[in-house]
Amino acid sequence: MSRRNNNSQNQQSPSGPKPAEAKKRSKFITLFIFCFVFAIAWLPIILSVMRVGEIDTLPFSIYNTSSNPGDGCSELAATLNTAGYNVSPLISSLSVINGIPQNSVLCLIGSTHLFSFVDSSALLGFFLEGGSMLIADDFGSGNSILDSLALILQGSGWPTEMFGPMPISAIRFDNGLLLDADNNENGKPLMPVITTLNDGGAIFSSSHRVVMNFATGLKGINQSQAIAVSSANSWIVAEDVYSLIQQGLDPSIIAYNASRGDQPGPFPLLAEIQIGNPGGRLMLLSDPSIFINDMIDRGTNRAFARELFAYLAQQANADTIVIDHNHLGWSPMAPVLYVGLMLGQITYVSSNWLLAPLAPLLAIWMVRRYLPYSRPEKRKPMEIYRLRGQTQFTKTLHDYINNQRYDEALQVIYGRLKRDLRRRYGLRIFDVSRLLVSVSRTRQPGDIAQLTEDFEAIEKAVHEARRINREQFLDLFFKIERIRENIG
Repeated sequence: MSRRNNNSQNQQSPSGPKPAEAKKRSKFITLFIFCFVFAIAWLPIILSVMRVGEIDTLPFSIYNTSSNPGDGCSELAATLNTAGYNVSPLISSLSVINGIPQNSVLCLIGSTHLFSFVDSSALLGFFLEGGSMLIADDFGSGNSILDSLALILQGSGWPTEMFGPMPISAIRFDNGLLLDADNNENGKPLMPVITTLNDGGAIFSSSHRVVMNFATGLKGINQSQAIAVSSANSWIVAEDVYSLIQQGLDPSIIAYNASRGDQPGPFPLLAEIQIGNPGGRLMLLSDPSIFINDMIDRGTNRAFARELFAYLAQQANADTIVIDHNHLGWSPMAPVLYVGLMLGQITYVSSNWLLAPLAPLLAIWMVRRYLPYSRPEKRKPMEIYRLRGQTQFTKTLHDYINNQRYDEALQVIYGRLKRDLRRRYGLRIFDVSRLLVSVSRTRQPGDIAQLTEDFEAIEKAVHEARRINREQFLDLFFKIERIRENIG
C-alpha cells in the first residue's frame, strides 16, 4: 500500500507538465513580440532626440539643403512647388501610391535600396490608372524594379532576356561609367552634356544644355526612339574606374579601349515607355545628379527638370509629385528607416485588394491573441475556503498546500466541517452515526448511503498514519464539499 502511494505521488499528471511548458512558451513569444514592437515604435523617437541619421543629410532627399556636398534635392522641390505642384516624400511601401485620391507622378531619384517584388507589383494598378513615373538612376537599384516590371508585364510586350533560369528586363541601366569626348562640360568627358532632345517639341519647348555628372547609358532602347543620346564619340568604360577617379585619376586620360571591352557610343540617355493602352508612362533618365543642388543650376538643368515634370504631370492629369525616400541610402541609425518599415507593411496589407478585407480580422486576432486581458480562472480549493473562512484559517491552509502537506490540510478542512455540523445539529461531540440518524428523516436512502461512503473515506484518510498525494487530497476535498452542500 505504501509503495503504491509513493508511486502515485511521484507520478506526474498526464496533463500537467505539457500545458505548463506550452503556457511558458506562449508567454515567451508574447514577450518577444511586445519587446520587438516596443523597440521599433520607440527607436525612431530616441534616434530623433539624439539627432542621429537625420533626413536633411541624406543624398537625393528633398529635405537636404546642403551645397557642399550639394547632393540634396531641396532646390528641385522648391522649383516644383513654385510651379504649383504638391511635392511629397514617400517613406513607406510604393503601394501607398494607389491610395492617394488624385493621380500623381512617382519619382525614383538615386535609389540605392533594392525594390521588392511587392513594391513593383503595386505599380501595375498605378500604371493602368494612367500614372506617370520617372526613374533617374546610374549605379543604383533602378534595374531591380525594371526586372520586376518585366516579370509582371512579360505578356504585354516588355522585352526580356534570360539571366540563368530567370527572365530579366532587357531595358536597363548600363551601370558602367559614361564618358563623352565631344559633348561635355568644360572639356571634362566625365560630365556629358545633352544638347539635342528628340521629342518633337512635345515635352521641351526650347533648346537645352543639360549637364550630367558620373552618368551611364540605357540598354535595350532603340536610339531612334530615345529622346536624348550621347555623341558618337562617347563610350562606356568596361572596368570599374569610379573608385580610381575618386582617388584622383583624371578621367580625361581614360581613352576608349576596345581590347579592354569598352562599349562605343552613342547611348540612349533619356527614354519614354508607354505601359498599357492608354495606360501610364515610364520615363528613364540615366543620371539622377541632374537634379541635385550642386548641379541644378548648371546649364539648363532647372528648366529641363521643370518641363520634364510638367509633361509627366500633364499626362497623368496630376498635381501631386511623390518622390520616393524609402529606397534611398538610409543609415541603420536613421529614424525614418524604422518608421518606413512599419508603415510599409501596414500600407501593403491595407491597400492590397486580397489582404485588405482580412486586415480587420487580423487586427482582432492579434489583439485577442497577444494583448493581456482578464480571463476567468478555475479557483483552487484553497481559494474557495479563503472566501468562506477566516484569515488565520486560510493562511494555515495555504501554507499546508504550498508545502504539499496534504494530510494536514485535509485535517484542517475536515475539522472545520465537523465544527460547523456540530453547531448546526446540536451535537456535543461529533459522531458520524448519530449525525446520519439526525439527517435520515429528510434524506433519501441513496443520499444516506453516499454520505456514509464519503464519511468512511475521509475518516480512514484522517486517522491513517500516512501521507496522501495531491490527487487523493483533491478527491477527499470534493467529498467534503459534497457533504457540505447536502447537509452542511
